[in-house]
Amino acid sequence: MKLWRVFAITLASLVLGFALGFLAASLQPLYGFEERAPAVKPASESAAYTLQAARALGRAVSGSSEPAYSLPEGRKVAVEGYVRLRVGEGEVETVADRLSAIAERFGGYVGEMGVWESGGYAILRIPSDRYGEALEEVKKLGEAVEVRTVAVDVTERYVDLSARLNASRALERRLLEMLPQARNVEEMLRVEEYLARVRADVERYEAQLRNLERRVQFSTIHVQIEAPPKEVKPLVRFPTFDVLPALAGALGLLYSVIYALITAVIGLSPLAALGATGYLAYRKVRANARQKQQTR
Repeated sequence: MKLWRVFAITLASLVLGFALGFLAASLQPLYGFEERAPAVKPASESAAYTLQAARALGRAVSGSSEPAYSLPEGRKVAVEGYVRLRVGEGEVETVADRLSAIAERFGGYVGEMGVWESGGYAILRIPSDRYGEALEEVKKLGEAVEVRTVAVDVTERYVDLSARLNASRALERRLLEMLPQARNVEEMLRVEEYLARVRADVERYEAQLRNLERRVQFSTIHVQIEAPPKEVKPLVRFPTFDVLPALAGALGLLYSVIYALITAVIGLSPLAALGATGYLAYRKVRANARQKQQTR
């Protein structure tokens, strides 16, 4: 074989190897063959207690593990709490029953409750002066992964509604006094129309005040129950085969083999050059010897 053919074959092998290597490298990120850094696990959830409106609760947030709840005198404060409980498998209904018992024990009631296989929720209405005790009892029913308390001072709103209600009632009394003094039917109808609007305002203010009173007298505890879901195993598991990842793996292996061959060729090229030079010198010497023998 002539020397230029050897170089042509070597060059063609190099070009083919680089082309296959580039193709394998392009398919790796598409089919998950690239090296990935290990995922960083999130920090474990811990029980969190956040207290808003510390002024309304009459205390500053301290570093103690047992929070204290004291409401300022003479203020209308509505307190709401949120607890996320993590319980064991099959304990959701038991925890829900215990929540109902806690509400009854502290003189409250269950405003709403829902239970399903992997969790549930409950809304407890607890007298405000027993809120702290009830909250601690709720936290003992499982792993309290999140605890929050929000206190809203509604004193200004209550005073404003009371003033509006008193003004509307005074206006209602005046209209009732004016009604017998109407001189004709038209004046009487106008007074009655205005009186109806005033009575509607009185009823609306009374309803809003009753709602505020309930919020102040009964604190709310929202409880979310979480349980590990049951693992559903399929009855029949069929094997799956994807030809593209297999093709990408085969190309990657071929690329590795060609890379090793190229490395070997480049590394042994000096020895090959010396061998080719020696072989050509040997052929030349042998040709000269034959020529001398023929001339004799």
